[in-house]
Amino acid sequence: MAPVALPASKILSLVLKTLSKPLSKHVKHQFAKNEYTQGFLVGIGQGTHQVTSRLTMWSSGYKVRSIHPLEEKDAMKNGAEFVGEAFVLSVATGVAIWEYNRSSESNRRKEEQKLAKAKAERDALNAQLVKLTKRLEALEEVVKSNRGKNGNW
Repeated sequence: MAPVALPASKILSLVLKTLSKPLSKHVKHQFAKNEYTQGFLVGIGQGTHQVTSRLTMWSSGYKVRSIHPLEEKDAMKNGAEFVGEAFVLSVATGVAIWEYNRSSESNRRKEEQKLAKAKAERDALNAQLVKLTKRLEALEEVVKSNRGKNGNW
């Protein structure tokens, strides 16, 4: 069995997905170092803590009255994790959308080729029909002219 080569686009998408993970770590560290984004990370961390805590309590059957906020360091860590995971998810989603659009474009081109081939066949059949119609009309003229001469037909 002959080896099948992977398309370059498939390899590129795999490379992008693989590189997104270490790049997300870099994004997390840069967000955590920057004093302007630290507040953002703390807010995201507190928000995810609130949501996950509420969901955990509700799924256990308890009523949620209040949830204590995390310490700033823990909240920033949770926020950074969330940003990193969101980055990886956005890269994977972007690659999936790109692959879908590429596949759709390929299918559209195949369909256009199929329609062009069908149109060419139809045009050829129409030309043949016109040719046969003219030939039939010519034969009818010959029959009419012979009928008049012989009187038998």
